[in-house]
Amino acid sequence: MSNIKKRIVISICFLLLGVLIYFLFDIGLLTKENLVFSIIRDFLPDLCWILSFFFISIIFMAIIVKHSIIINSIYVFLVSILYECLQYFNIAKGTFDMLDILNYIISILIACLIEKLIRRKENEKIV
Repeated sequence: MSNIKKRIVISICFLLLGVLIYFLFDIGLLTKENLVFSIIRDFLPDLCWILSFFFISIIFMAIIVKHSIIINSIYVFLVSILYECLQYFNIAKGTFDMLDILNYIISILIACLIEKLIRRKENEKIV
């Protein structure tokens, strides 16, 4: 599978997982009755969407910039911060939450680790 296709598949998988989590809570199959489910509902979809956004944007970033992981991480973080600010000023739907910002940082770090692993595998195949 090509490098671009790998990242598109990863991105779609994370996006679908995030949507699935919201859907399962919305139809009542899962409830926020305990702390674990509450954390899953409140933070895991955001983590999935940040990961999805990271892997889609890294495809374009790698074409433009040499150090695409760092630049892409900054870009994804700034976009997520912008969205939180829009929520703070009631321009976007949702509630501003500092824990969301922490979640974005953790999500981006996870995405960077996954991307590094992918690149390491790709380099092993070349040699």
